[in-house]
Amino acid sequence: MRKIPFFTIIAIVFLAGGYYFLQNTASPIDVSFNFLVTQKNKDNSVSGNIEGAGSKQITLDLDESQWDSVKVGSRYAVEARFYDKHEVSNKEKKTLEGPFWSNEANTGILANDVEVTMIDTSSN
Repeated sequence: MRKIPFFTIIAIVFLAGGYYFLQNTASPIDVSFNFLVTQKNKDNSVSGNIEGAGSKQITLDLDESQWDSVKVGSRYAVEARFYDKHEVSNKEKKTLEGPFWSNEANTGILANDVEVTMIDTSSN
């Protein structure tokens, strides 16, 4: 039976540790906003507009129970979290209008995976 070289084990540990570090170095950003649902998609996501963010369409992935309770044409208070790993291009930033985008951190919604932590469906 062959022995695994000691340096191979160390290299694997360093690679796994580096990967874990890179995946978790981005800081989480929590945002809350009012969201007008304009379309329900079949993949448990909804599309719509954020109040104060101009006419920019945003798509949010929801879990099944949230998706079932959302109605097209209704406004919802949304709390979401994303990890700021990617940035929006300067070209796209220039096209954004409205006070919501004046906070630089909010532009991360467009470039990162967003996890909806709460959508208030009690006010439909």
